[in-house]
Amino acid sequence: MTRLLPVLILLLAVAAPAFAQDTALGPATVVTLGEGIVRVAADRAVVTLSSETRGDTAAETQNLGNARMKAVQAAIDGLKLVGGQVTTTGLMLSPNWVFANNQRTQKGYVGRHTITITFDEPGRAGEVVAAAIGAGANDVSGIHFDRRDRRALEQEALKLAVQDARARADALAAGAGRVVDRIVRIAEEGAAVGAGIGAPAMFRAGAMAESVTVTGAPIAQSDVEVRARVVMTVTVK
Repeated sequence: MTRLLPVLILLLAVAAPAFAQDTALGPATVVTLGEGIVRVAADRAVVTLSSETRGDTAAETQNLGNARMKAVQAAIDGLKLVGGQVTTTGLMLSPNWVFANNQRTQKGYVGRHTITITFDEPGRAGEVVAAAIGAGANDVSGIHFDRRDRRALEQEALKLAVQDARARADALAAGAGRVVDRIVRIAEEGAAVGAGIGAPAMFRAGAMAESVTVTGAPIAQSDVEVRARVVMTVTVK
């Protein structure tokens, strides 16, 4: 009898850790991804445009650009846009290089002055583009539509995303014959993103002059779409 005792103690010592590992697994969990989408009419437009000039000297090129952009800004100011704001977002002056016969030759200078116009009358975007082109702008690089209350829309999209994630968790739990016990974690998957605020409309006045008329460019206004995604972890019982 005394010979079996060491063997019995050894067996108990080996089995004890395995039992502890099984009990430490915790409750069953379900992880779901929820998405919320808010789509509303735009109440703000943003137009980005430039004036490109060329001259024999740097000073001449810069002076031409200054005069042209002053005319463009005066034309925009004359529209009396509600909430209108004009911001310089780019200024460039550099040699103009021409390549011929594997040689690079400087042919004067090229300058570019870029401004961004923000205003709260989306329906006048075409009028803004036409006025700027008529005053001397020759490159429209972006037009998009937005909302002044974007922050509130992002929060609403997050609420919808959480509701969607919870509904998915309930469905998964029910399919397994269980119910959701409690929410363990909710995490936002990236920031709320405006995914449908209107693809930038890009064209050069010289190449597509037929798209701009005296009364306004034919610009189709899009709705603003704000998306949010969350990852939810719940326990089930």
